[in-house]
Amino acid sequence: MIVDFRTICTMKCIILVLICIMGHVTFCKSIQNVTYINEGTLESRIERMERFIEALEDQRKKPPVLFYAVIVKRAFTLNKHSTIVFETVIINEGDHYNKNDGVFVAPQDGIYMFSWTVATVNVHYVVTELVVEEEVVTTTGEKEIDSGSWTSASMTVFYRMKRDEHAWIRTNNWGTENFVHSTGNYPQSSFLGILIHAE
Repeated sequence: MIVDFRTICTMKCIILVLICIMGHVTFCKSIQNVTYINEGTLESRIERMERFIEALEDQRKKPPVLFYAVIVKRAFTLNKHSTIVFETVIINEGDHYNKNDGVFVAPQDGIYMFSWTVATVNVHYVVTELVVEEEVVTTTGEKEIDSGSWTSASMTVFYRMKRDEHAWIRTNNWGTENFVHSTGNYPQSSFLGILIHAE
């Protein structure tokens, strides 16, 4: 009788299923090394998997951490190392961004994403940086050379923060006449942050 390869594989799968049902699961690492997993080991793995699923469920039930705020109908000049306050909050899940001082406070350890845009107009410049606990993370800026033009500069960054650390946008030390223009239908200035991975 001739038996093809698929028939042999099917028979082996059926035998493996029967062995699993009987509680004697065998995995072959190599020809010389066979590992047996008893019921206690399987129960331990199932318990760990259940705890992992419970942890995921607990994380899912926690409110999200995210904010998005903009500057509207304002134009102003800032000196170097001045915090930029994005006073109009569009969304602030968890209430961790303060619209009065422009500072975000991390509610838990994790990896956060921040993105911001700052606009200027006419023959002006604006250079800004993301700061976390007095450490400059990254910088972006724009210098407009034409009168009557509107331009903006944006940056996005991922950063690991500890609980209760502070993050904000400020002008850097490049100059003392950073001009922010964020009015009407022209390019607006904005700041957003989101917890993308809790630790």
